[in-house]
Amino acid sequence: MRGWKMATEPTLDELLRDEIMVPVMRSAGVDAARLRSMVTDLARRLPVRRRSDCSAAERALLPSAV
Repeated sequence: MRGWKMATEPTLDELLRDEIMVPVMRSAGVDAARLRSMVTDLARRLPVRRRSDCSAAERALLPSAV
């Protein structure tokens, strides 16, 4: 994670290229395209929640992009 400035959240592309993620994906037998597909599929199946539906504690855990 040398290149990240944690003032912002990393993008999926940055995560998939991360020096730690590459060997982790390899050991799991998953390549970046397959992991991207799995994450996209999961995101489609999750219910959409508005910030106003969340408690203050839940909002504190939400990514800033939501």
